[in-house]
Amino acid sequence: MKITRRSACLLIAGTIAGAAGTALPFSAYAQSGKQVIVAADEIPKQLDPLRYQIYAGFRVMINLYDTLIMTDYKNNGKLIPGLATSWKRIDDKTLELTLRPNVKFHDGSTMTAEDVAFSLSQERINTKGSPGYGTAQQFLSTIADVKVVNPTTVRVISSISDPTIEMRLTAWGSQIISKKAFEAAGGWDGFALKPVGTGPFKLANLSPEENRLVAFADYWGGKPNIDTLIFKGVPELSSRIAGLISGDFDIAVDIPPDQFAPVKNAKMEIVGGTIPSMRNVKFDTRNPALADKRIRQAMSLAVDREAIVKSLWAGMVEIPNGHQLKSYGELYDPNHPKWEYNPTKAKQLLAAAGYKGEVIPYRIRNNAYGAEVSTAQILVSMWEAVGVKIDLQMKENFGQLLAFPGTGMRNGADPILVNDPLFGFWRSYNESERLVWSNEEFYKQGHILESSMDVPTRKKALMAMMDIFDEDPPAIILHTFGFFYGVNPKVKWTPYPHPYMDFRKGNADR
Repeated sequence: MKITRRSACLLIAGTIAGAAGTALPFSAYAQSGKQVIVAADEIPKQLDPLRYQIYAGFRVMINLYDTLIMTDYKNNGKLIPGLATSWKRIDDKTLELTLRPNVKFHDGSTMTAEDVAFSLSQERINTKGSPGYGTAQQFLSTIADVKVVNPTTVRVISSISDPTIEMRLTAWGSQIISKKAFEAAGGWDGFALKPVGTGPFKLANLSPEENRLVAFADYWGGKPNIDTLIFKGVPELSSRIAGLISGDFDIAVDIPPDQFAPVKNAKMEIVGGTIPSMRNVKFDTRNPALADKRIRQAMSLAVDREAIVKSLWAGMVEIPNGHQLKSYGELYDPNHPKWEYNPTKAKQLLAAAGYKGEVIPYRIRNNAYGAEVSTAQILVSMWEAVGVKIDLQMKENFGQLLAFPGTGMRNGADPILVNDPLFGFWRSYNESERLVWSNEEFYKQGHILESSMDVPTRKKALMAMMDIFDEDPPAIILHTFGFFYGVNPKVKWTPYPHPYMDFRKGNADR
């Protein structure tokens, strides 16, 4: 089938229309007091941040935990005091922090320097085989030690000269937990089900159906204006929208642009926008058909990103020019080229690589990402239009996406939770991903980016890494993510340009 931009758009639109369907039955949840019910496509099954590093966890756990340094998402990502009131550089490897006094954990105990040291200890973040190792290596890999100077002062020490220690202490996995509660729960597994943090809400109930949080009266930042915060697992989009309209839910996540009209017609609001996350399709080069980079280049050239963005997202998300964001400031290169759409060149590369129609598995989940199924179907059509044979496979969970053997490609995302390429680009494609893709020069430049204190040197390394990514692609970047929510106007909540859903005082009320 010949795929033109017009036919691609029509195919996408038809796919969405067919997927909307009839609303499925849902249960009614009685509301009382200042309660907010969020209908989410997925909710966490455990609540240790080092063990759950996906969007479902980001939404919930931002309300349970705090970090030493926090990010002001309403002020261009400025770093602000969190559990530390101040910090200063001792040298290129050492950051000294003064702790906020009289901070309470959810169990009523007082946070100490020992809790901070334990939360960022090698036991928690750097023990191979431990449940938190994978997440920690993406954000906290350079933290070598945390020394308690006195009861109100700690020093975080990096293994290298580190230009981003401060940013690391805002990143996912750097949340401070109670050492006593962790040990009392029996370690990783017990704590994940009975978490104790310092955040504005504490856990009341954790079940497959809901994460129920209640306001923490002793929160150092002030008790939230919301008394009860409930995240309900509602996988079907139609059910989330129907529940929002009927009043069973206050907020429904992941509303695609083609569903804005029925939400607005019901006097509900649409809020949100683009977030700093790269929607992608990741390659596993252990698959023989993907070992040749020319085949991966061809598959990128076959993708009409503009058609996808216009048809699925109404032009409301962006196609970045390289794996970078303008929020990187001095590191951003406005002249780096965008990815090309060229089916003719794609066919030429496939022929040069000797591709003979080998079937490549492509694994997705049922709309774990916005418009995931619709995007996948149009991608398959675009790839088949240049001669690539695809086996589209629906999987139930992330583990099944990664299961080897049998891999080829899978849907993914690169969230950029901190405004530096170390926390999006490098963390997603560093040596921890060596099994599925490796490039020694990329790793060399990544370590320069990670350790140089000189901005021009870091920028040069980033530019080299983006060139390598384009020439030897580990993934196809499609566009930035759009996070849109349907909200009952009785709820006053301001979403961040991030996947977090923060209901702290000053950010949520009803």
